[in-house]
Amino acid sequence: MFTKKEIFSIPNLLSYFRIALVPVFLYVYFHAESQQDHFLSVGILILSSLSDLFDGLIARKFDMITELGKLIDPIADKLTQLTVALALMSTYHLYAFLVFIIFMKDGMLLFVGYYIYRKTGRHINQAQLPGKIATALFFVVSIALIAFYLPGTAIANIMISITAIFMVIAMVYYAIELYHVYQGVL
Repeated sequence: MFTKKEIFSIPNLLSYFRIALVPVFLYVYFHAESQQDHFLSVGILILSSLSDLFDGLIARKFDMITELGKLIDPIADKLTQLTVALALMSTYHLYAFLVFIIFMKDGMLLFVGYYIYRKTGRHINQAQLPGKIATALFFVVSIALIAFYLPGTAIANIMISITAIFMVIAMVYYAIELYHVYQGVL
């Protein structure tokens, strides 16, 4: 199905690496006993984010975009985001709202997007700016909350609430995009 060149392309290897970091992050996060352990969790997330950035840059710059990459990159992104949200939900209870929004947005994109694709043969092309901003904010806030350990504080609640607002804006944007694709506007 996929060629050896696709399977072992540098961008795809970086996506596999991101997936492999998920259980490492979980282990370090849930076994953190010191500030250094929290910083190690942050380091893992930063490494994951950098590998995501570089896989996209490399794929575009060196024309290494593959069908497998189009599949595995969003899986790595969503798996990482959901894992971080679920992990932080144990410390920051407001993260339950972020988990709910993630499920709603991604469920809508998956199921409604698939339905529209089956009916029309059209789909949304790649992540859009509101989604990228919401995801970037999610990771910045998550990294800050892990690094500084602020459960139950007003600043943590404000940061999480702002993230939720941006995620809802992205979800609404994608809903409108799906509607336009269905109507044949895009």
